[in-house]
Amino acid sequence: MSLSPQLNEASLSSRSTMDTVDLATSGKKGKLSAHERQAQAISKLLANPDKEIRIPDGPKEKSIRPPRDVMKNVTGSSAGAGSGEFHVYKQQRRREYERIQLMEEQSQKLKEQEEFDRKRAEVQHKDEAKTDKNRAKREKKKLAAMKAQAAIRAKEAPKPSSTQRTENGEPEAKKQRLHNEAVQRIEFRHKDESDGDGDA
Repeated sequence: MSLSPQLNEASLSSRSTMDTVDLATSGKKGKLSAHERQAQAISKLLANPDKEIRIPDGPKEKSIRPPRDVMKNVTGSSAGAGSGEFHVYKQQRRREYERIQLMEEQSQKLKEQEEFDRKRAEVQHKDEAKTDKNRAKREKKKLAAMKAQAAIRAKEAPKPSSTQRTENGEPEAKKQRLHNEAVQRIEFRHKDESDGDGDA
C-alpha cells in the first residue's frame, strides 16, 4: 500500500471533521459553558413543572450531644495507663475538649458578628453624615439660585407707576389693545352715570 502523504493527510482531516460532526449531532455532552449549563438546568426544571423543588437548608450549627443523665462508670482523671477504664477516660476527655472548642468558636463568632455590626453601623453613620452634608449644600445652592432669580425678576419688572385714579377714587382700568380696530370695546359704567340715551 503506497499512499502519498498528501492524500493521507486529507483523509485524516476529513475523518476528524466527521468525528466532530458526529459528536455534535449525537447529543453527547462535552464541556458546557456556564450559559449552556444554566440553560440546561432551566429547561430541566421547566420540563416537569408539577414536581416539587427541594431547596437545601443552610449549613447546620456545630453541636455536641448532651451529656448522659446517668453515668454508669464515673472515673477520675487519674486513671492509670493500662487500666480497664482508660478508654472511658479518653472519651470523656475528648468530649470535654470538643465542648470547650465549640464554646470558643461560638464566642469567636459572636465577637466577629459584633465587630461586623459595629463597623457597618459606623460606615452607615458616616454615609448618612455625608449625605446630610451634601443635602444641605444642595438646599443652600438652590436657595441662592432662587434668590438670584427673584433679584433678576425684580430688576426686570417695571416699577409700579402712580396709577391714575378716577373721580370716584378707584384706579383707572388698564387700556386693552384690540387687534382689530374696527371692533368696538364694551365699556361698563356705574349705575349713577347717565348715558344720555333717553332713559332718563
